[in-house]
Amino acid sequence: MELSEFLNIALGGGLLATIIGLLTLKATVRKAGSEAEKAKAEAEAVRIDNAEHATRMLVSNIVEPLKDELNATRKDLQATKREMARLRKAVDTANSCKYHDDCPVLRGVREHPKDGAGGDPDGSGPGDRLDKRSPPDSDGEGADVGGDAGDPG
Repeated sequence: MELSEFLNIALGGGLLATIIGLLTLKATVRKAGSEAEKAKAEAEAVRIDNAEHATRMLVSNIVEPLKDELNATRKDLQATKREMARLRKAVDTANSCKYHDDCPVLRGVREHPKDGAGGDPDGSGPGDRLDKRSPPDSDGEGADVGGDAGDPG
């Protein structure tokens, strides 16, 4: 066998193998690319699923209890408003009572503690808030709380 024949067989077979290898490699690259796209799509689906799960947990653990607390606070506020209205009505009715001059309840409503020793009803001390009290004979808005003995009503 001559050198040229040997080179011809070696190069001829190598060229064919290279062509087959390139064609096979091209198909393998396409397959790997499609698998990578598929994996990206699955990862995106998992990310979206995790976000939805986190949102559901957030709603169930935070939003729902806050809604319940808000509704309870609203109910308490309405009850407090009703109590305040009843108290105002009672004080207004007490002003027209024939015994209002000696009424200890009205006297207690009219009087304000002069010193801070008693403390405030909310538990704060005398320096915790500004003391802007109205005169003892008014409700703070200019209308008299007490009445004169000759007032009809």
